[in-house]
Amino acid sequence: MTIRRLTLVAVFIAGAILLQACAEERTPIVFNPNTSWCWFQDERAIIDGGQLLLAGVSTEGDVTVTAYDLETGERSVHVLRDTLQANDHAVPALFARPDGRYLAAYSRHNGDYSFWRISEAPGDVTRWRPERRFDHGARVTYSNLYGMAAEGPAGRIYNFTRTRHWDPNFVVSDDQGESWAYGGRLIDGGGSEQRPYVRYAGNGIDAIHFITTEGHPRDFANSVYHGYVHDGRSYRSDGTLVDENIFDEEAPPAHAFTRVFSGDENNVAWTSDIELDGDGRPYIAYSVTKDRIEPERGGMDHRYRYARWDGAAWHDEEIAYAGTRLYEGEDAYTGLIALHPSTPDVVYISTDVDPVGGEPIRVDGVRRYEIFRGETEDGGATWTWETVTAESPEDNLRPIVAASDRAWAVVWLRGTYRSYTDYDQAAVGFVYHELPE
Repeated sequence: MTIRRLTLVAVFIAGAILLQACAEERTPIVFNPNTSWCWFQDERAIIDGGQLLLAGVSTEGDVTVTAYDLETGERSVHVLRDTLQANDHAVPALFARPDGRYLAAYSRHNGDYSFWRISEAPGDVTRWRPERRFDHGARVTYSNLYGMAAEGPAGRIYNFTRTRHWDPNFVVSDDQGESWAYGGRLIDGGGSEQRPYVRYAGNGIDAIHFITTEGHPRDFANSVYHGYVHDGRSYRSDGTLVDENIFDEEAPPAHAFTRVFSGDENNVAWTSDIELDGDGRPYIAYSVTKDRIEPERGGMDHRYRYARWDGAAWHDEEIAYAGTRLYEGEDAYTGLIALHPSTPDVVYISTDVDPVGGEPIRVDGVRRYEIFRGETEDGGATWTWETVTAESPEDNLRPIVAASDRAWAVVWLRGTYRSYTDYDQAAVGFVYHELPE
């Protein structure tokens, strides 16, 4: 991987020895040796001050926050709730409050409540106030925390979950997460058997963007749609009003928003990631299953796609082969694609095939998922790919990129993933620091 204007700091946890490492000599940092995550919760990774924070759930079902000191390389793992559920859907979302304290929200997979905790002191994840819970009046899955500084008496926090009608709903807090109230339903999935899958990104001030499907890819030939919320309303990409009041249980269907990709039986989409560029315009990534057939034979050919909104239109491209399903029964599960939140021209992908040609990646005769870095110089039309991991004895899955104005990190899960309730994985990755001009 070519490193331009960046210094890679590889930190060996034992002894906290910091080494300047060239691309050929890199060894990933082990942030947490026992963790996992799904991808419909965020933020799962944030850089705040001088530390990287990672949300996770252990093989035993412990809900955790991992802290990694960017300067010393010291790490610590803190349990928010022990043995909540051995299920990667129970991973918490993290939010840095304006006062420096942290908010974490989480739930069981189809659980009875959303839970939340707030750290005792600014910048400190070692001590947390007691856990509290919110009753949605329905089963709940996922947490997604986003702030709007321009709303409420002193800023408002949204937590987007899957709850009432098995649809994306949200609760709101006008006191920085101290208390919560039901907000409304964002999208109508069309029935209890259909649930949209939504990814979110906010500008922190007055807008939260989202991408969604109509349903689960095993049930629906999904397309991908984009919209955003602002001032209590939802809109299409071009600003056309869709819902004049998001604060109720009446909600528009997914297809009321701007269609970015049109799915069919041979092109079934699933949302992966969304970010906003410096002008507040969204760019997105998602996967497409090309062979959705019987469960024992489908999901062996996935592709990654990337799209950007230029203010007037979406530009959408297939950019890489995504390889095969992670396991039978969840045929649309891929290794995933992650966007760089401050550099729209960079993505990271996990795949068990060559991203350009689609040839299988094998290590000692075994198919393996590796991490690749992609870069575009023409807005996403063409890409160059560089290896981040190679010849790995274990799979490398579900990358995330976190960034601040002082550093950024790419992290992923390394190990064995048998299902969303059966995994043995570590969170590993690299931390990068910008060099002066």
